[in-house]
Amino acid sequence: MLIRPLADDPGQLELLAGWFHSEWHGFDHRSMEEVRAQLAENLNRGAVPITFLAYRGPEVVGAVSLDVSDLPSFDHLSPWLASLYVRPDARGAGIGSALVQHVQRFALSRGLVPLHLWTPGSTELYERCGWVTAERATHRSRPITIMRFS
Repeated sequence: MLIRPLADDPGQLELLAGWFHSEWHGFDHRSMEEVRAQLAENLNRGAVPITFLAYRGPEVVGAVSLDVSDLPSFDHLSPWLASLYVRPDARGAGIGSALVQHVQRFALSRGLVPLHLWTPGSTELYERCGWVTAERATHRSRPITIMRFS
């Protein structure tokens, strides 16, 4: 598996926008245009915000971002691991863990710690990668877990 910045393959932006909109629109209510615009801001190679792509052979099978902010009520925390996505047919093969660890190494190498994330779902993958629960909160009337990596 290879992990590269979206900036190295910007033609994948539309694919990611489709994945992200389909996966999270019911939760965050962002339009496709909003998702595209946010991804366009992440076309960086060495600075935040940045999105990374995971490749299995020539195919993109996953992505993850490191953003300045990701949860308006917690804007005092930064940066955020965000938008971890692995294509359904590629899940369970360690791609999600590899993407999380890639962001961790990228952030650590630039002194960008602690890192934060929030999830409405399972925390198990993140815990295996060294994250701890910082607090439980509510976002859009749904329970979420806010996690921290130092």
